[in-house]
Amino acid sequence: MDRRLAKLSVSVLFILAFAVTASFAQAPIDTSLPEAPLPHARVLLLFPGYETIQDPNIPVAPLRTRQKFEMAYRKTVDPSFLIESAMFAGYDQLTSYGPNYGSGWGAFGQRYGYNAANLAATFFFTDGLLPTMLHQDPRYFRKGAGSVRSRIWWALRSEAVAFNDQGGEAPNYSAMLGFAMSTALSNAYSPSSSVTFNKTMERWGVKEGFSSVLNLMREFGGVSRPEKHQHTP
Repeated sequence: MDRRLAKLSVSVLFILAFAVTASFAQAPIDTSLPEAPLPHARVLLLFPGYETIQDPNIPVAPLRTRQKFEMAYRKTVDPSFLIESAMFAGYDQLTSYGPNYGSGWGAFGQRYGYNAANLAATFFFTDGLLPTMLHQDPRYFRKGAGSVRSRIWWALRSEAVAFNDQGGEAPNYSAMLGFAMSTALSNAYSPSSSVTFNKTMERWGVKEGFSSVLNLMREFGGVSRPEKHQHTP
């Protein structure tokens, strides 16, 4: 991804975060509901669906602090974690994107370790620590109906706007700051030649872009099984 495009994507997210919250959407979070277990479901048969709320019309219980960290943990130990790490490492190897480890299988192994650590840190910050500190809900609430354009907009919007634990809207600080923190942390185990402001911003922008694509997959792919933690009104 071009550095300018990465920086632009981050800037647009901050603008959206403050601009679109004026619509004041409400998530179907009912604080009176008892704690419910995280669902065992998948998006497109690969990605964990713990954080995808399938039906926006059925109220769900808010996540407890323990559940936010549980979700981060589950995503880290899920088999798809190994696949995602390999996919990112392969992309880095083919495009020479990311830390400069050189070429060959040894470099691929280093890239694999880098991406695995990066993913684990990202899950910890964006699903566990920051949502707990900021009282935000890290789940994705599908729109699930309407025109294709409106659902695409909703998926992209959700990257910049989150819901708090009561269902009200707020800028998605958990994701934006979480991606920034995990990117900054990755500089600690990157080659010194790859630790520059431009490269850091580029990696941050790529994370935001990939997360937006994943939101689209959640929106149009749904989950493989019904959400077990949802309750009928």
